Amino acid sequence: MNKTLISSAIAALLVGPTAWAQTATLDQVARDLAEIKAKNERLEAEVEYLKENAKGMRKEHAVEAVDVANLKTATSKFTWSGDFRYRNEQIKTAANSTVDEYTRGRDRIRLRLGVTAKINDTVTGRFQIATAGGATGDPRSTNQTLGEDWSRKSVGIDLAYVDWKPNDTFNLTLGKMPQPWTRTASYFWDGDITPEGAAAKLTFGSFFVGGYYDWLNERHTSSAAGSRSDTKLVGAQVGMKQPLGKTTLTVAAGYFDITNIEDQQVSVSATPGTCTAAGNNGTFFGNASNGNSTYVFGGCNLLQSDFAVINALAQLDFSIGAFPMAVFVDYMQNSNAEANAATGKKLDSAMAVGVTFNKASAPKSWEVSAVYQQTEADSVFGQFHDSDFGDGKTDTSGFALKGAFAPAANWTISGTFFINELNNDLGSATTKDLDYERLQLDLNYKF
Repeated sequence: MNKTLISSAIAALLVGPTAWAQTATLDQVARDLAEIKAKNERLEAEVEYLKENAKGMRKEHAVEAVDVANLKTATSKFTWSGDFRYRNEQIKTAANSTVDEYTRGRDRIRLRLGVTAKINDTVTGRFQIATAGGATGDPRSTNQTLGEDWSRKSVGIDLAYVDWKPNDTFNLTLGKMPQPWTRTASYFWDGDITPEGAAAKLTFGSFFVGGYYDWLNERHTSSAAGSRSDTKLVGAQVGMKQPLGKTTLTVAAGYFDITNIEDQQVSVSATPGTCTAAGNNGTFFGNASNGNSTYVFGGCNLLQSDFAVINALAQLDFSIGAFPMAVFVDYMQNSNAEANAATGKKLDSAMAVGVTFNKASAPKSWEVSAVYQQTEADSVFGQFHDSDFGDGKTDTSGFALKGAFAPAANWTISGTFFINELNNDLGSATTKDLDYERLQLDLNYKF
């Protein structure tokens, strides 16, 4: 028995610590499992939070992506463009027996800013503002002269039109638009004039046909029959622009009928009469004939002729080595010109020839050009004639020499020198063939 007790005691001593150790280990495992479970619950909560937060972020990003896409779609419909020009100008008119030599120097600025909008797949619209020449918005100038007491410079609507082009053959333009007819670099048309009305064009391969209906002067006063005679430009042009290898030949013939011009008042005469103020019969812009023949009636200077102008032009574009070159000839004749009272002749024809060598477009590029033009008094409607050549008048002749250099992208330095004679057929004995010079130095920036 004693042996049995001793054995039991020894066994208890040997097994007891192990059992205690096992009990302690199980408690620790339970605590560890509890801690792991708590951590797992916290992680699950964080994961759920992150999931919800990610859903919100995805929604925000989706909304932002939609907003960006909508913004891109909206802005892709609009194309902005503009330009700024700073000009120094020197003008000299030779002396005669009654007038001393006249010299004028001035600086001028021009700013244009426009946007083209894609309305749909076939219709685009264009809106452009520009500095307005003078207080009344001279149609032949977008320049503003500096040195007028630092006054505010006026801005006007330069272009406002829509263009419908349903296919490659036809397009229709409505509103205040760029000149829609094909032109050369002659000075028969002032480049700043923007017609107002409608223009349609058909293109068949190299051939084109254009038709034009534009308002010039809408008269509506209840007095004076002439005031109710609207002046419009109705015209058409046919032509061809034909590639010939590396050469392109452009030829065109046009007819421009300017209605109800004859007998319209342009200014007050020095002769006493009932015409006490310009504008009685709806004068044209500038209250001046700009070289067209006039006659005096009742103290008014009235235009002598109507204008139905036939125009023919040809231009050849080609290259000499790496240098592009263009030569042109341009002719106009007014079939409605009346015989001038002073000369007894119809002063109805105008002619211009010119050449341009190279092109000032890419940085470090340059160009030079020369134009000779002779314009009889009633060959071109004076209100359309370029405002710089020959002091902006018909009955002039001479050269326009131009050079330009592009020192960097979208920046051009240019100069134009007009060497002209005024009053070739009209004017007094002391003012005929009067020398006229005009130098323009320009800094041009496009953006």
